[in-house]
Formats: sequence, structure tokens, C-alpha cells
Amino acid sequence: MASFRLPVLEGNPDGWGPTKVPEQLIKVPYQQFSKSEPLGRITDWTGALRFQGRFSQGAVPAGDQYAYVHEEDEATFQLVDSSRPARSYFSRGVGRLRSNQAFRRQRNKDFRNLADNQRDGRTQNQGQNRRGGLQRTGRQDYNRNRQFNKQREPSVPIKAEYVVIEDMEFHRMAKLSYPMKPKASGDREVDDKGKIDVGEDIVSCGALDWYDKSYDRVTVKSEKPLLRTDKPLLKHVSTTDDPVIRRLTKNEEYNVFGTDAIISTLMAASRSVYPWDIIVQRVQNKLFFDKRSKSDLDFLTVNETANEQPTEDGPAVNTPKNLSLEATLVNHTFLQQVLKKSSESEPRYKFKEPNPFVSADDLDKNVCNGYKYRKFQIADGITMVVRCTIDAVTSGPSGELNLLNVKALNEWDPRFAGVDWRSKLDTQPGAVLATEMKNNSLKLARWTLSALLAGADTLKVGFVSRANPRDPSQHAILGTQQYRPQEFANNINLNLDNAWGVLYYIIRVCMDLEEGKYLIMKDPNKPILRLYDIPDESFESENEEESDQETEKTAK
Repeated sequence: MASFRLPVLEGNPDGWGPTKVPEQLIKVPYQQFSKSEPLGRITDWTGALRFQGRFSQGAVPAGDQYAYVHEEDEATFQLVDSSRPARSYFSRGVGRLRSNQAFRRQRNKDFRNLADNQRDGRTQNQGQNRRGGLQRTGRQDYNRNRQFNKQREPSVPIKAEYVVIEDMEFHRMAKLSYPMKPKASGDREVDDKGKIDVGEDIVSCGALDWYDKSYDRVTVKSEKPLLRTDKPLLKHVSTTDDPVIRRLTKNEEYNVFGTDAIISTLMAASRSVYPWDIIVQRVQNKLFFDKRSKSDLDFLTVNETANEQPTEDGPAVNTPKNLSLEATLVNHTFLQQVLKKSSESEPRYKFKEPNPFVSADDLDKNVCNGYKYRKFQIADGITMVVRCTIDAVTSGPSGELNLLNVKALNEWDPRFAGVDWRSKLDTQPGAVLATEMKNNSLKLARWTLSALLAGADTLKVGFVSRANPRDPSQHAILGTQQYRPQEFANNINLNLDNAWGVLYYIIRVCMDLEEGKYLIMKDPNKPILRLYDIPDESFESENEEESDQETEKTAK
């Protein structure tokens, strides 16, 4: 082992520090510590001048013993002209005062113009700066900065036991493509309605009311008030609680199950901004896409993809949560209002099987819907079953039967929407739709994909606006438009091959997982999907409480 030798220690009873210089350091120049070092402030006994404003003549500050000093003949040598430049007019006192006054006058004038623009309800597109660009108002810049700095919360708290398995970035998902074919052999076939149907009906349940065609003639000048309904909101039964899906799981051919709301959200995931989550359950060789009770998927978003999204700092009626609840209620109320009441002359259109969620006695008290369980052959060994919702039925020009999906867009404040519906809807409906495509890209994509999955013939869209922008309880129907789902997908730039490619990619990732429960969550602040491995008992307490409440109601 190497030997260890103690260094020589010297004692100094009369002072502090060593009494002599070691022999190996006798010829080495000594430089004091820098003033900025704490140790130097203690040991630099010659630094008394460091606290003075100027050094006395001939005095050298501590630490500058070896600093370079010019000789006398080099004192006047200069490389740069340091003579004082001539002072301009505005650098003198009077000129500076006049320039400040001119600046204040211009600033006050700009503020007055800004106040006039806000008072008149003008948008930021009406003003242009000197370079020809758009001129934003101070309030819009303030809201934009607040949105940029504010961090959203996840849809569910991420616990410590949740393990991230994979991250799915949106920019990579945008490059995916998987063209679906309606048959195993041959190319796509387009029927006389311009529809490409890639699914096949397995089970049809429920009953449908007839659509009232008088609402197709509603305009802004002949608007109709939106009437309240006493029917409760449609209950969104999860995938695993669906009795029909439980029956279909016995068929070995089907191995992927979900609802149209869940599957359409996954297919249009790259358009989402707000956080959401979907539960994935892997049971043997079957895959279930499910949702939590009271999930965000049950509510509609408002201006989610707009440049200026609603914030919590605005009025209470215009917060994102209240706007989402208002949009969901408007959509529900509009659907009930545009349907005809069943009568003996015009009874409901009934499917082969009854409604699995509402009894025949309570059908008049609840929302009347039809459900189609359809299978999709995505790839070899992957057959998906989706529960799709049909809202209404109507007769076509030739008397044929058309299945409808009825939705409603709502205007809450024309200043934030970008286009005033009451002045543009009748004359420029394309401008209104283009604005909604920009502000609600995800919502329109979900509606279109749900209609395509259900095999609906027509997507009926109503335009509902507040009677007063400050009152979210009174609305008016300004008009309706109908679209073919395939054509509407092209209008909103929805690439169906990419949507199926995203879904196929997510299914392949989940099929490679082991048995258990997982969570797909949209990151609240980043364009990314995260797949978590969660405990098997997660989110079961909420479902158990709901099932207990339903059992008690049935017993009563």
C-alpha cells in the first residue's frame, strides 16, 4: 500500500498565517486574491482603497500589481475617435421635450381609435398597420399572452403508479395512411348517394322519429326560438356496460370493440387541443376502448381550435366549461325540437330489436334514438365492432328512406366567432362554415366520422345563436344545412385514409400489450398522446356507484 505522510504544519502564536515562505515558492511571484472572492476580502489587508470612489495618485488597488500600464509616450495613442459627436436637435432639451409630446399625442390618438374600434365591435381584420399586416387590439394581445402562459390541467390526475408505455406524437400521426376498402377484393365503390361504406350492419336496435322538414326553410329573417325540452340528456353507456356488445364478444371473429364517440375521437386525435382520456382494456385476445363516467367525451367543445380560445378570465358565462355545457344542451334541445311527434298516421321507424337502454314504457319520456352495431374489417385478424348512433329518419326525393345524424353549432358571441351569423348566414353560408371549420375543427371531424361509421345518408347541421350575447339561456334557430358525410369530409379537409391510419396504428400498439387496463390521454399542453399502464382497479369505484344507484331505482 502507498504510504501517507503528514504535511509540515507551522505554528504562529503572534499572528495569522505562515511565518515564512516555503523554499519551493521563494522565486515564484505572488499575486493577491481578487476582490470579488470572499476569501480575498478577508486576507487582502492592503485593499483599504477598494471602498473609495477614486484612487489616490500613485496608489495601486489590490490585485493589480501585475496589471499593464502605458508608458508616458503612449498616453496619447488612440485607435478609435473618442471625440464627442455633435448633438442632434432631438438630443437637446427642447427637441427631446417636443418629441416626447408628439409621441404622447400619437399614443393617445391610437388609444382613442382602439376604444372606438372596440365600441363598434370591429374585428382585428379591419385595421392594418403600415406594412399591410393585421392590426391586433390590446385586449386580444393580452388574452393571447395569458393563454400562452397558462397551463391546462389533465383530464384525470396522473398518479405515481401510472407508467408511461408509449408517446404518440401528432406530427408523426399526420403521416399515417391506411385506405379502407368495402370489400376484400376490388377497389372502393361509390353508390348513387356518393357514399363509400366500409362497414357492415350486424345488429340494429331502437326506434327513430321523423325529421320535420319545415326547419329547412328557416332563415335569419324567419328565425325560430329554441324551445326547452323536459327530456333528459342521452345517456352515454360505456362499451363494457353495453349488453349487446357483451353478447357480441362471444363471437371469436370480433376482437376490437368501441363506440362511435370514442372511435371518432381516436381517428381525429391530431386535431384536438383540450385534454381527454380513453380507457383501454385488454382481455385475452380482445380489445375494449371504453370511457370513464362523466367523461369529457360526453360534452361538446367550443372554439377549441380557434386562434383565441375561451379563457377562465373572461365572463362567467363564457368560460370553457360553461360554453361546453351550453353547446351540449343546445345540441340536445335542437334535436328534440326538429323531430316530429309520433302519431298513428306517422309512427316511429323501428329497427329489428328494441332499444337496449330504454324500456318501451319509458320511450316517450326519454330521447328516442336508434343504434347500429357495425363491423369493420380493418386488417387480417382485426375486426372492429362499433356502436353507432342514428338520430332521425326522413324520406328522400324519390321516397327512399334516409338516416340522419342531427347536430347543432351554436354562436355565443359574434365578436369572438369572427363572423356575425345574423348578417352572413343567409348571404354567405360558406363563410360561416369556413369560420366554424377553423374554430371547431375537432368537433366537425368527430361528427363527420361518426356519420361515416354509422353509414348515415345525411348530416343535418343547425345554426343556433344566442338571442343576447350575455344571456346563455335564450337561443334562436337561424337556419339549417345538410351535407353528405363523404362530401362534408372533403369540405373540412378531413383525410379519411389518415384517420383510418391513426386508428389502425393505435389498435396495433394496444394489441401488443399484455392483459390489463391502460389509459390513453391527450397531453393537456402538448400535441401528443400518451399511453399509460394503470392498475386494474382504476376508475372502478365510479362505475360501481352508478350501477348501485341504477339497482336502487329499479328496485323502487
